[in-house]
Amino acid sequence: MTEVFVVSGGAVPVSSKHPLGSGRVLARQAGVAALQDAGLTYADMDALYCGVAMPTSPAAVLVGKEFGLTGIPVVQVTNASASGLAAIHAAADAMRAGGADRVLVIGYDVPTTLDDPIAAQGYLPPPALFGMWARRRMHDCGTTPETLARIAAKNINNARAIPFASRRPDHAVTVADVLASRPVADPLTALMCTQWVYGAAAVVLCTRKGLDSLPRPPATVARLEAAEFRSEEPGPHHIIEGAIVGPPAITRAAADAALARAGRRREDLDAVQIHDAFAIEELVYYELLGFAPEGGADALAAQGAFGPGSRDRFGLPEFSTDGGLIGRGHPGGPSGVFQAIETLRRFRTTADRLALCHMLGAGSTCLAQVWGRVDL
Repeated sequence: MTEVFVVSGGAVPVSSKHPLGSGRVLARQAGVAALQDAGLTYADMDALYCGVAMPTSPAAVLVGKEFGLTGIPVVQVTNASASGLAAIHAAADAMRAGGADRVLVIGYDVPTTLDDPIAAQGYLPPPALFGMWARRRMHDCGTTPETLARIAAKNINNARAIPFASRRPDHAVTVADVLASRPVADPLTALMCTQWVYGAAAVVLCTRKGLDSLPRPPATVARLEAAEFRSEEPGPHHIIEGAIVGPPAITRAAADAALARAGRRREDLDAVQIHDAFAIEELVYYELLGFAPEGGADALAAQGAFGPGSRDRFGLPEFSTDGGLIGRGHPGGPSGVFQAIETLRRFRTTADRLALCHMLGAGSTCLAQVWGRVDL
């Protein structure tokens, strides 16, 4: 099996202030940063893969022209919020097929107009749907707004150390701060929700051949040990159209399959990056990923599990270590690529050895990728 590694990353700040139509510029900036981090140029790339979610963001072939006309394949992957992770998945498949040894993957999203594709199709806005998730769990499990606020505060505080994060407060955010923020969709407040932001992120993927030929090989890289890509299956209360993240079983199935393919146990994981657009999502995923029994995640979160020091204190991984979608921000296409960048950062700056990246796309699809640390 051909090995695939993340060897470098680059990003621009996640922000709501990027002007409409600036997608090509931001994608180029992120791509150049990733290439420079690896000591490479675009001329060294065998392919370009782009993850793009928004319909009016620039086409991948136009982004490719920002780097030069080298004749390499340019592939655009569109899979809603999962677009960036799906682009990494597709690029890795091509590399395993023998088509490339060095691939630039860029996730970007800056539309040219503010048309809302969800509203245009007549669906309820995501905050309303996830507010219903939260209310249902409060009824079934006794979840409180304080539990959701605790998760949101953890993620926003994690983002304070990330230079490109959209939420970087100058003080440690408290549960009270989150509860006091603007109501959005009861019981969700503004700080329990991701923001409407734009941005770009890029990684360079290499096979072992590409890695060995780098001009300055890095000391540590992330190896893709396994990846799973699933779509939804019918189940109780199934919504055929308009689902935001699909039935919960899709997350469990994708993650279980990825861990099994990698020959790893969930107990081996040091960090997990997930689709935490709303605090209620992260709470539910603690259980869907098998780190707590059904209805048991609230008590663990109240004790500080899933945050800094969770591995040492509870034997459980840390979640959303760069702030996730709540803290770092969710610009669509780049979000999954940001997860790969965070995984590489953790491998290089902490004792982490194994990580899971997880993203969902409306429609609904789910990707789960297991990454392992390799010290060269």
